[in-house]
Amino acid sequence: MNVAVILPVLNPDEKFTAFVNKLVSSGYQNIVVVNDGSAPEYVHFFDEAAEHPEVTILTHEVNKGKGAGLKTAFRYLLEQRPDIDVGITCDGDGQHTTESMQDCLDAYETHPGFVIIGGRDFDSANIPPRSRFGNKISSYVYRFACGIKLKDTQTGLRVIPSSCFENFSQLKGDRYEYETQMLIEIVNRKIPYLEVPIETIYIDDNESSHFNPLKDSFKIYKVVLKYFFKFILSSISSWVVDIGVYWITMAICGAVWHLKDSIAESMSLAAALIQHTWNLNIAAVLIATLTSRVISSIVNFIINRKVVFKDVANVRKTASKYFALAVCQMILSFLLVDLLANGLIHVTGFLNVLIKCVVDMCLFVFSYGIQRKWVFKDKK
Repeated sequence: MNVAVILPVLNPDEKFTAFVNKLVSSGYQNIVVVNDGSAPEYVHFFDEAAEHPEVTILTHEVNKGKGAGLKTAFRYLLEQRPDIDVGITCDGDGQHTTESMQDCLDAYETHPGFVIIGGRDFDSANIPPRSRFGNKISSYVYRFACGIKLKDTQTGLRVIPSSCFENFSQLKGDRYEYETQMLIEIVNRKIPYLEVPIETIYIDDNESSHFNPLKDSFKIYKVVLKYFFKFILSSISSWVVDIGVYWITMAICGAVWHLKDSIAESMSLAAALIQHTWNLNIAAVLIATLTSRVISSIVNFIINRKVVFKDVANVRKTASKYFALAVCQMILSFLLVDLLANGLIHVTGFLNVLIKCVVDMCLFVFSYGIQRKWVFKDKK
């Protein structure tokens, strides 16, 4: 297996030199270093690295960001080194060891074609509090919004198959958010991936990192929320349809029940039957829920399939799953609204609709996860 080590670097120090020397002594033959617009006083570190025949230096005249550096390396390998089988991205500040790199490469040997992600253990005692908290939050957000199950979403140690170079070189993002774009692309294209535990190293409380906690975190979560935003818009659209139809149907039912009551006043038998066999409030909620959910679910299915999840599976199979979920949601919505509006609080009209809004907002969260994991998921 022909491996290329990819190092995007900005304003390096002696740790970078030591790491390059370790890579060479460990037998790596193809080391691609991207000088991402480092200041002139740091150029000598790249000159020293270039003395090794195994090292290729690519230079950005101005700082463009880590993502831009990775894309430059991918394009170089595509155009100049078609013999490379995989690229392994890592940081040049000493936070990744050659042992951890080898663990990831060994995992790739047994899982060819996978993207291998080196995951750090954030429960270790040497982890800075900001890094521990930030990565744990990211792990939960990524898992819910994107379906990525990783303990370490911000790791720079990744083994990338050459088949991904062209696609990854065209992704949006030039700074730290680019690595998030890679993870989302893995999900969108259903590229298999595997997380491998690696050694967790933080030097001087990670002071050498160029990561800006506020600015870069905002860019990263913007990417994740942008992915989730389509589903939110889809759900809002169908929710508006659902609530509109529900309100109209409740009004129609109310008018019909009033007419029936007027007629039943002069028909004691009919009045008795209505009183003992038909709870008008429950019937109104049931009919309104059924009507609104059928119409809104059709709208939501079309948008989710075409825009959100871009599903290409058999439409009948996907639709059967989706509408099975919709039926379950409809039943839960009816039972919960009836329990709250008629059983506990005893409200009608606008307050009844308000209760339905709250119930359906809670069900929305569960629906997203089920749709992503089951309805629109390619089982391959």
